[in-house]
Amino acid sequence: MYHSISFLRCLSRSWATPGISWWPLFLLLVAIVGNSSSVQAERMDLRLSKYQKQNWQVEDGLPENNVRMIAQRPDGRLLLATSSGLSSFDGLRFQPLPLSGVADGEAVNAFLEEQDGTLWIGTDGRGVLQSKGSNPLVNISEQAGRMNERIRNFHRDTSGALWIATQNGIERYRNGKLENFDEAGMISGDITTPFAEDGQGGVFFITSKGLFHWTGDRWKPYVLRDSAMGRPVAVYRDPQQRLWVGTTKGVVRLVPRQSGGYDEVVRAHIPSPVTAMVGDSQGNLWIGTGQGGVWRIDEQGVDSWTSRDGLPDDSICSMFIDSAQDLWIGTQTGGLSRWREGAFASYAEVKRFPAMNAANAFADSHGNLWLGTWGQGLFRIHNGQLVNVTPPGMPPATAIRTLAENQRGQIWIGTWFDGVYRYDGTAYRHYLLGTESPGNAVSSILVDRSGGLWIGTYIGLLYFASGEPQARRSLFLDSKLITCMIEDRDGSLLVGTSTGLYRVRNGQSLPLPGLPNPHVLSITRDSLGYTWIGTKTGGLALLREDRVETIAWKNGLSMLPVHTAIEDGDGDLWLGTIRGIVRVKVSALHDIADGRESSLTPIFFGREDGMRSSECVGTSLPASTRTSDGTLWFVTAKGFVHTTDVAEKLTRMSSIVPSLGWTLTDDMDPAHASIGDRIEMAPSQPDVTFHFNVIDLSNPSQIEFRYRLASYDTDWIVSRARSARYRRLPPGSYRFDVQARQSGEPWGPVVTGLQVTQRRHFYQTWYAYLGVLLLIGLMIVQAFRQRVQLVKGQIGVIIEERNRIARECHDTLMAGLAAVSWQLEATSKIFSNSPSAVPRAANSCEVARSMVSHCQAEARRIIWDLRDTAEITGMLSRALLRAIATHDPDDSIRIAFHVEGDEVPLAPGDVHHIVCIAQEAISNALRHASPSLIEVYLRYETASLNLSIRDNGCGLSGGASKVGHFGIPVMEERARKIGGVLRLQSSRDEGTEVSVNISFNALQIVHPTQAYVVPWIGV
Repeated sequence: MYHSISFLRCLSRSWATPGISWWPLFLLLVAIVGNSSSVQAERMDLRLSKYQKQNWQVEDGLPENNVRMIAQRPDGRLLLATSSGLSSFDGLRFQPLPLSGVADGEAVNAFLEEQDGTLWIGTDGRGVLQSKGSNPLVNISEQAGRMNERIRNFHRDTSGALWIATQNGIERYRNGKLENFDEAGMISGDITTPFAEDGQGGVFFITSKGLFHWTGDRWKPYVLRDSAMGRPVAVYRDPQQRLWVGTTKGVVRLVPRQSGGYDEVVRAHIPSPVTAMVGDSQGNLWIGTGQGGVWRIDEQGVDSWTSRDGLPDDSICSMFIDSAQDLWIGTQTGGLSRWREGAFASYAEVKRFPAMNAANAFADSHGNLWLGTWGQGLFRIHNGQLVNVTPPGMPPATAIRTLAENQRGQIWIGTWFDGVYRYDGTAYRHYLLGTESPGNAVSSILVDRSGGLWIGTYIGLLYFASGEPQARRSLFLDSKLITCMIEDRDGSLLVGTSTGLYRVRNGQSLPLPGLPNPHVLSITRDSLGYTWIGTKTGGLALLREDRVETIAWKNGLSMLPVHTAIEDGDGDLWLGTIRGIVRVKVSALHDIADGRESSLTPIFFGREDGMRSSECVGTSLPASTRTSDGTLWFVTAKGFVHTTDVAEKLTRMSSIVPSLGWTLTDDMDPAHASIGDRIEMAPSQPDVTFHFNVIDLSNPSQIEFRYRLASYDTDWIVSRARSARYRRLPPGSYRFDVQARQSGEPWGPVVTGLQVTQRRHFYQTWYAYLGVLLLIGLMIVQAFRQRVQLVKGQIGVIIEERNRIARECHDTLMAGLAAVSWQLEATSKIFSNSPSAVPRAANSCEVARSMVSHCQAEARRIIWDLRDTAEITGMLSRALLRAIATHDPDDSIRIAFHVEGDEVPLAPGDVHHIVCIAQEAISNALRHASPSLIEVYLRYETASLNLSIRDNGCGLSGGASKVGHFGIPVMEERARKIGGVLRLQSSRDEGTEVSVNISFNALQIVHPTQAYVVPWIGV
């Protein structure tokens, strides 16, 4: 082929030779090249490559890479037997299966789980162990005297008997007794599928001596007629009740005859001994081999898959088909693999076809699929055949940048820096645009309705009205990098560039505002007429007339740049993003755009769905296409992928019921979670973690959950995580609800929930609140009563003071004024009776003046008492000092004050009376005795105190002391009120001494640490 291309290159140099017509010869050579390419084309084989494959090894949590047996438990989990013991797998995590009596890490070769929960465990040295609920583990083999047995496999037949394959031979356990058939021979380790029922009450089994058939109560050898098939090593009855025998060289089917016996049909020759066989619901028989990988027999023939095709290990130990019809493969050293029909199949995994550096994919109107690559040429698929159709003369390293088709069915091919090519079905024609350079490329090609050709480049948009590149052309959007183009319904052109979106109409280009990011990645129009724009910001924007509207919705799609978008025939829009392919309903997008909905439920597809890479690239166009049969093709970072029947007919799981558990500790292991329908949380335990799960072995990442804690959460919380933690819940009653769904499906009616009660502390209970309220009420009442008593006391003090003032005024001022009145009346009578009695009238006036002076002194003292608020319970000595200071004698008179003994604090009333006695004595001495020295002695004795006021004046005469003077009676009265005795001693020229002696028992003694209040208040 390459020699023909070289010849064509030489031929092109002679293209202009005059007189020679090269067209017929050129077309003949092109036909020869095309035929040779067809001969070399590979049959597109997607039979096994369409299965999505995932592998787990010890690095992924698998306890041991040697997986010896696989089965599915009633709760949906896988149960695995390995050389490290039994473990379960929920699609996300491997967890050891704890069994009392089975040592950690003990090798297990086989197991059988009954419907009642009984688990039969075949060990690699301790025989058969029976585990039933909480009962102690029972060693069946040792009870029967079979010591140190190695168990190969189990089988429960229709009669209820348990068949056991051991290294010593075949055993049967029924009615509590263990029977052995050692004569049939031992069973080697390569025989992992030794039992199959014949459908008529009999059982086929295999030992190292061959195949045997048990009927009734006896067994006999069954010899295959075709000795070329080798020794039987496996026997199996599939779901369609077909009987298969695997040998060291192939697979034979036993077909029962009506007359008895079996016809043998050779279905496959396999160059490696069969180790495991399992059938699926579609009638396929899957075969594991010792060194030849995985084989499959179906109606079309036999397929195989080995390590050369990506199988982690060619030595197969076990195989199993789960309830979702996924194939699980246990290998000797490669761990655990899962095969399932994924939503996508990678074309790069086609048998004997190398991985391509995919650039673009385009389905033309003739049913052909064109696949462009980066530097590996151009390919075409027609009727299942892949043909290399790289244009002759194209440099081998040229990248295919864009593909398009015109109305005549001709294919346009844009390259990086080699111009454009046109293919008319028989030959190519090469056009150079004159702008070719390593920094320029043909990035987009579009043929409009009128046949005009638009070619987008890195430096602008070229338009050729004739539909073919020629000298006459128009240039639009000069110096702009064109990323994508689409023709609008009105005939105008929408052009995406790295710097904005433009509409080209009637020779003019108009920028369209509103883009969330100026770099446009894709433009697509759905079947309902809405135009969607993908930019580097992520998500989709909607073009309404000449303005772009940013669409926001509540999901992760808004952050994913959409490189390509294509609609299928069912109203779904498929978006190629850097994180996988997303499927959304076009009607749902319209609801979002028109404000009828605010959230979107897309379906995400990635590596777990059959893609070798989740990154969909869109540098070259088109990055996605739809073939005539409805299959969608996408360009990814690791080759081409296309949809399968699974993608179009995803199983709807509208009634998914999640399991729910909880823990109050920091242990986040779901296996340790508690199960129940109610949680009682102590007041000191405010944190709770809920664990919820759905067993989906096929694609657990597509399961979404939403949960809420009623009376705490305001709305549902959507998450793919399988736990939720709540910290410091307030006391109260709640209900935790959780739902599950498959991504993209609506939420079903099934809700799993449990009641949660956060108990209160004692101080948070209603009776504690009631007690606090009662206590506060009592305190308020008591405070009110005390306030009332205090107010009463204050009023009492005021009343007492008023009474005291009234008493003082009555006892002193009123009495003095009354005496003055009497004296004045007497004087008036003297004048009226005897005008000559002037001396007697003068003497009477002198007495009245003396009384007025005494009343003035008493008034001053009363006023002083009212203003004196220095102390309530001051010491008596301080009060006497203040009283002495009120007298202002001249310099010829000195007042001395002396204190003896330990002073005792007295009640204010007692202090008042004693101070008044002292004031009166000092006042009398100053007014009448004309002393030069007045001495005040305050002496504290053991049981009493003594106050003495002594002066050195002229003394008091006996008559003078009684006439016109009222101070001495007042002092005596005050002394009596406080229980004291007043003494008065006076002599002429020796002065006067006034003393009062008061017993402490009669006085009110105030403790130094207590405040004095009026006693009658009652507090």
